[in-house]
Amino acid sequence: MARRMKGEGSLYQTKEKTWVCQYYDTDGKRRTKRFQRKADGRAFLDNLHQTSLPQTAAFSPGQAAKGVSNPGHTVGTWMAQWLEIYARPTVKLSTYCSYEMMIRVHIKPMLGDIPLAKLDPVTLQEFFNQKYSSGKTTGEGGLSAKTLRNLRNLLHLSLEQARKNGLIQTNLVEGVRLPKEQKREMRVLSKEEQRRLMLACRSMPEPASFGVIFTLFTGLRMGELCGLRWDNVNMAERQFLVCETRNRLPNHDDSIAASTSVRTVSTTKTDHSRRIVYLCDELYQELARYREIQFSIMAQYPGYNPGRYVFCQENGEPYEPRTYQDLFKRCVSRAGIPSANFHSLRHTFATRALEQGMDPVTLSKLLGHANASITLDKYGHSFESQKRAGMELMGALYEPVQKPPSGPVMGF
Repeated sequence: MARRMKGEGSLYQTKEKTWVCQYYDTDGKRRTKRFQRKADGRAFLDNLHQTSLPQTAAFSPGQAAKGVSNPGHTVGTWMAQWLEIYARPTVKLSTYCSYEMMIRVHIKPMLGDIPLAKLDPVTLQEFFNQKYSSGKTTGEGGLSAKTLRNLRNLLHLSLEQARKNGLIQTNLVEGVRLPKEQKREMRVLSKEEQRRLMLACRSMPEPASFGVIFTLFTGLRMGELCGLRWDNVNMAERQFLVCETRNRLPNHDDSIAASTSVRTVSTTKTDHSRRIVYLCDELYQELARYREIQFSIMAQYPGYNPGRYVFCQENGEPYEPRTYQDLFKRCVSRAGIPSANFHSLRHTFATRALEQGMDPVTLSKLLGHANASITLDKYGHSFESQKRAGMELMGALYEPVQKPPSGPVMGF
């Protein structure tokens, strides 16, 4: 793994209103320094960056437009600067963490030391070829086509900003060719498996196993289920608002010992993921019984479930994806269902909805997709029976062949 360079760092404000500067020392180790004022932290970071740059001739943006890049920038130092100055203020925390991981794990070890001006198309293509063949950091094999696409998009964003800043002449990522992304087979529970899973969930000792049934009939993502609060459930209107997710994200503060922490983020996966979902009558009735039990416990023990999460652990602590995944595995094991993950519940909901005649536009809004074409692309397999039935209806318009009159035909 490539070592971080001195001078790379970031500045952010804590809940206590102090400013935290994260930076890397000469040994590539991450350090943290706190300041009362933002200006002091920024001055410290600027001084650190200036002292870390190699001594070179003066540079002006006009030179870069002619193809001469800033001599102080390597791919690694530019990616670090872009991440903190351009990406961090504009993207969600989960996106920032994903960017940081891809830069640290994949980009810097292979491309980090290359001067930004000397990055060439062949080197860039070879980078992606190597990642596709043997890019996994754990075990053998290469990165998936989807991961490569995410990596390409990240590099494209960063180098496009470098081009706009006059640091490079062209964005070489535009010429990169990636392998065709193969569609993975989608795991959808059969109706019999769905029935067995619902029975298994109702026999589990943990009340929150009802969340599995809830997901089967709402299509929520794991983080959305764990982040759902009673404050966002409107029982009178039989609907709820998806507006928060609960996920495990990397820590970027040395004062925290753990490498990751669970956080409820007041944003969803995309803007379209923020949506209202309605409850069918049967699901509403079971949710009402579940709510009555949980609220009685909350009334008896005032400190129980202070976040008012719909699905919490028996001790009142909220679930996070990793712990709820454990509960889900026990549910499917009890139901005797092989090779199903939590996202299979979302696929099953979408497939059953289309089988029951729900139109794709409505389903796309319930799933939080940007448009119906995404829904159709993912779940087009569900239309096979509808296609056959539709073609049978076309038969009513078919003009039958006129039978020739019986008896001898004149002229033959």
